[in-house]
Amino acid sequence: MSRFDTIIRGGSIVDGSGRAPFTGDVAIKDGTIAEVGKVSGNAARVVDATGLTVTPGWVDIHTHYDGQASWDAELTQSLVHGVTTAVMGNCGVGFAPAAPDRHDFLMGLMEGVEDIPAASLRAGMQWKWESFPEYLDALDATPRSFDIAAQVAHGALRAYVMGERGAANEAATAADIAAMARLTQEAMEAGAVGFTSSRTEVHIAVDGRPVPGTYAAEDELLALARAVNASGRGLVEMVNPGIVGEDIEAMARDMQMMKRLAAQSGSPVMFLLLQHTTDPAQWQRQLAVCEEAAREGHRLIPQVAGRPISILFSFEGEHPWRFMPSYAGLDDLPFAERYRRLADPALRARLLAEEDPNDTGFSLIYKNPTLWENTYVTGATIDYTPPPAASVAAIARERGTSPWAVAYDELLKDGGRAMLAHFSVNYAEQNPGAVQAMLRHPLSVLGLSDAGAHVRFIVDAGVHTYMLSRWARDSAAGSPEHLPLETVVHKLTAANAALYGFDDRGSLVPGLRADLNLIDLPRLAAHRPRMVYDLPAGMPRLEQAVEGYVATLVRGEVVQENGVPTGARPGRVLRSRRRG
Repeated sequence: MSRFDTIIRGGSIVDGSGRAPFTGDVAIKDGTIAEVGKVSGNAARVVDATGLTVTPGWVDIHTHYDGQASWDAELTQSLVHGVTTAVMGNCGVGFAPAAPDRHDFLMGLMEGVEDIPAASLRAGMQWKWESFPEYLDALDATPRSFDIAAQVAHGALRAYVMGERGAANEAATAADIAAMARLTQEAMEAGAVGFTSSRTEVHIAVDGRPVPGTYAAEDELLALARAVNASGRGLVEMVNPGIVGEDIEAMARDMQMMKRLAAQSGSPVMFLLLQHTTDPAQWQRQLAVCEEAAREGHRLIPQVAGRPISILFSFEGEHPWRFMPSYAGLDDLPFAERYRRLADPALRARLLAEEDPNDTGFSLIYKNPTLWENTYVTGATIDYTPPPAASVAAIARERGTSPWAVAYDELLKDGGRAMLAHFSVNYAEQNPGAVQAMLRHPLSVLGLSDAGAHVRFIVDAGVHTYMLSRWARDSAAGSPEHLPLETVVHKLTAANAALYGFDDRGSLVPGLRADLNLIDLPRLAAHRPRMVYDLPAGMPRLEQAVEGYVATLVRGEVVQENGVPTGARPGRVLRSRRRG
């Protein structure tokens, strides 16, 4: 009889702790790590990892699979990029608790905020719950490729307790607040790993209304944060106003409010930290507030991205003409017909002459005066740190024409499947210096993959792959852009696991979960994104294939090999546990 189920031999082990890589073996027994180092004995399966990098599986703390997880047990876009644990329910949007008459509202909210097509949600979602505990139970009934964890979202909670008053962002009464606090604590004790809220007018439902809770008073937020703390687990995650630079003054006020929440509730409070074109230095002032909170003994945690964040404009997905009067109805056409219409010179002329009548949501980005300075032509791959000369504005100046005309004509290329990369955040100075500084800050945590969301214009589920290949492998040691491999792996694994109290994973240590990646680091590369039409109801999503992940293991079972899912389903719902 074999001593171990699996032995991975001779790999370069990056164990998640932050220590330098070392050559050794990893032995697995009954889904856990049994030994690390020089392993003797036999196993039912021996894997030769010579030349491979062996790491813990990635812990992705910012995904939006809340609806998709009810019909999709594979979540391939994260799986093939090495994710073994994913946290969803971010940004104040989710699907529990959910009154039966609020299903359409919640799907419209998710479509508006996270660009997940309501048609897919209606066709795919299995509504087998009302309360948050029932939601977790419903998800847990399906074995999965990897573990998922859920947070209770303010938008769903407010709509459940307050009905239309909550959806309309009316002020909560004392009774409303008490009911929401009770349900929040109930959700946490059932296994929710956090509570989330959105406070930006960029996040709007398809009916144009901001997420419930956007204008919530501080006493409401404090009561809910205290409910999280009373459960003895989890944290609070918030999206500030000004998230894409639309209201920097409100962002500054919210930073102080979040600092008070952390101090008065006792709960850690996490927010999204980004650099904006409207005020490229504002992130430094936000970090100063975090440092001040830390000195006072409170946890105000900046969640940062692993690279400049790009919105991919394309006529298959999102682009600045979608809200022009003459564009009305084109999104309802098959793409071939839509492209034929857009290529018509008469329609082109009308669209270039019109103005966007909206002033919320994506229109805030499209009306930013720096729009085309921060939008870049793409090639065979997406350059996430493009040179200034590749910007649409620079090309327009060189050609002596309008940047809107340049952008339109670029998007018509490749049969309408060409893409432009718009960097509204984290690339304001046309270099990655701000991203690097945020990643290096001792208080920051890595997130913002947005996996499962913005399916037509953002595909950042592969940010983990980018960090390993761009910052660790391809940037020379000692250069300003270089991050040591062990630092990157630590932020992708042990640091994120510790943030949420996932104390059974994140490091290659005996006794912990056998969630691992075997990576051919020299070959690791993400491909150019492409639109696929495989969501329910035939709706589109961006996909970014990858090579270099030789295998990913969850609980010791191989769930993907060389980018191909194996069909193994060792994953479950990961529930929070009381601290201490």
